[in-house]
Amino acid sequence: MSMTVTELPHKEQALFRSALKLYEASQYKKGLKVSEQILKKFPDHGETLSVKGMFLAHLERKEEGYELMERGLKINPQSSISWHVYGLVCRSDKKYVQAIKCYEEALKADSENMHILREVASLYVQMRQYSKAVECREKLTAMNPFFPSFWLGLATAHHMNGRYDLAIKVISAHELGNNQPPLDKYMISELSLYKNWLIELNGDYQQALEHLKEIRPQIVDITGWKEKKARLLLKADRKEAAATAFQDLLERNSENDDYITGYMECNGLDMKCDEDQDAVLEVIGTLQQQFPSSNRLRFLPLMYSTGDNFAVAAESLAKYALRKGIPSLFSSVRVLYADKAKGAALGTLIESCATQIRDTKRFNDSTDDEPASVLLWCNYYLAQHYDYYGDHERALTLIEEAIRSSPKTIEPYMIKARILKHAGDFRGARDTMDYARQQDVGDRYLTTKFIKYMLRVDEVDEAEKTYLLFVNEDAPHKIQEIVNMQATWYMNERGHAYRRMGDIGRALKHYHQAISVFDTYQDDQYDFHQYSVRKVTLRSYIDILEWEATVYENPAYQTAARAAAECYLELADRKASCNTFVPIEIEKDDKPLTRNGSAQQGQQNLAAGVGETKVYDVEKDPNGTKFVESDNLAEALKLAEHLESVAASNPDTHVLAFEVHLRMQKYFLVLKAINALKAIDATHPALPSMVVRLSQALDTDESFAAALKVPLRAQLAKSFGAVDITTGTAESIDSVLAAAKSMLAMGNGDQAAALLVQTPEAKYAEGRTLLKLLEAKRLLAKSGADESTQAAFGATAKTVFPLATCF
Repeated sequence: MSMTVTELPHKEQALFRSALKLYEASQYKKGLKVSEQILKKFPDHGETLSVKGMFLAHLERKEEGYELMERGLKINPQSSISWHVYGLVCRSDKKYVQAIKCYEEALKADSENMHILREVASLYVQMRQYSKAVECREKLTAMNPFFPSFWLGLATAHHMNGRYDLAIKVISAHELGNNQPPLDKYMISELSLYKNWLIELNGDYQQALEHLKEIRPQIVDITGWKEKKARLLLKADRKEAAATAFQDLLERNSENDDYITGYMECNGLDMKCDEDQDAVLEVIGTLQQQFPSSNRLRFLPLMYSTGDNFAVAAESLAKYALRKGIPSLFSSVRVLYADKAKGAALGTLIESCATQIRDTKRFNDSTDDEPASVLLWCNYYLAQHYDYYGDHERALTLIEEAIRSSPKTIEPYMIKARILKHAGDFRGARDTMDYARQQDVGDRYLTTKFIKYMLRVDEVDEAEKTYLLFVNEDAPHKIQEIVNMQATWYMNERGHAYRRMGDIGRALKHYHQAISVFDTYQDDQYDFHQYSVRKVTLRSYIDILEWEATVYENPAYQTAARAAAECYLELADRKASCNTFVPIEIEKDDKPLTRNGSAQQGQQNLAAGVGETKVYDVEKDPNGTKFVESDNLAEALKLAEHLESVAASNPDTHVLAFEVHLRMQKYFLVLKAINALKAIDATHPALPSMVVRLSQALDTDESFAAALKVPLRAQLAKSFGAVDITTGTAESIDSVLAAAKSMLAMGNGDQAAALLVQTPEAKYAEGRTLLKLLEAKRLLAKSGADESTQAAFGATAKTVFPLATCF
């Protein structure tokens, strides 16, 4: 049995303690030397071996470090220090489940260790094991009842565990205690509002109101207190008092939708109920008289009115915005275009306004001439209106007129670029956005849009150089700084560009950079588990925990994860067909890796001792080789399974899961994906082809047990009957694309080409978009269609999008 720390000689005990202090000070190299000094005399001292392994793990020698820590545990499996050290390393490597197991083992040997208890309590919250977090924090509170953070941590654990009554009792007990150090006024204010929230969540609205009145002198967040009061009065069915409270809030901020909705509810009105719309409009009119400067109240009547009432409200809003020169008018009312009648009415209204200004320089109900800029903004709006409906030529004519009337106004150039993009002229869109950016090079939004447009034409290097304008001159490594900015839109667009260029390795690298941003969001919450209770920012802390539960629902994450999985599937297909993808090497002088110049210059400077010598993550695998050489199907499976857990309501998730499981010959999971997609959308265009492909796989896969094929076929027959892969392709372009993809997967390139070449035809006019035709073009090229067939497709597509340069 290995000796414990207390059994070491006095000198080695002192060295061991100093090693731990060096770890706390992040001086890992010095700590490694100290631990090696102990091991020279006691080479089999388990706890020192574990500590040495910890230092090695933090010095990027992880494999060696884990090996030493495991060796230390074998020597002394009862040591709380060894288990604690192992847990610390697992936690720093984001292996939270394994870290929890290590801490639990450490507590078996040292159940009163406050440091371990605090760390494992945070990990329990991190992994949403709230019942265990409650137990752990109850123990901490019992050990030190005068430490506020322990009480507040216990209260938040009860809160997240759904026991609001116990959380209230904990807060009340904490308030009665002799807490050291005492809380400042901001902490007291936050704690009081948090307790009131708990009372509200517990369903006792009257008590919450009484408590709210009681704590008023302690509150610093006056707006938060007033919002609580209004909401509680409404929940307590004291609508008259609640109306007065919401009126008070509207005087503070008449643009707040929650205040307006609350005021409506006080009047017994539901803004989503059609039967209440007349009354809602009447109340909105009353509020408009009280708050005439409110843009939100000016817009709301358009949401709830129809016919003549809509026309009157729209005219009032439009003339106000046109006179003020508000560029965002179309963006504000675009939501109304979901109603075809309202969209058409808005277009007619602005056309009428433009005609009046051209003919008389004034509106019909006005006696004074309007500013010349009114016609500019009429054309600006109408260009977006016609672009929305796909009339790009008319839109371009109008926006050119707007530009001629005011050549120095930047906004029309931006809209022109957008119209050209929608029309299929990506190069023209890029050049127009560049011209707009040159008018105000200090505008970050314009530069951002220009970068995005450059990436759409695959100018990845130029886009990167432009993006460097956002990076500080003194940044030690500018390319790494771009990654650290966590701009997921840039990472995804850059990944798409590399994917179009056929560079799957770099595409995967950028998709994984975007994915890692959301992993960082998830991991970073760990620091708040102790910080928030220490600073008593409890309401915000609970909001963070609830938000973190939805972080992977972000569209940017789902886009990156699906695209990465599709890249892995492409790599797997290429390997299966003996057409292995080879990572494309980058020339050394292409990338400015350091602030001292290019990569080659940077290496020279580093050799001379100039500049930053640290090897940054972005430099380690510039070509994405590790992603290409990984187990492609296994990596695709990880992404698909995660998407199934966080984005199960998205049909694309189950289409992806189908593709992954089918290649891995997991046919029951394939059927599960088909059924999940059917449950979401029984008319999804991919369903017929998915059923056909599963049936074909069952027919051709002799390695799959025949006895298991029977229930699978029976389920398919029961749920779908006889299905043809071309079902729906006569009417829907989406069905054509889905069928073509499946035909290509089954090796029927000629059949796929015969379908795809028809997609620009008039019978697919409904639902046909530029992006869908571009997808058809990509699939047609993949099908092996000859040049004449592809040229015929391009010519027909040009009749649909005559301004396009991408066919």
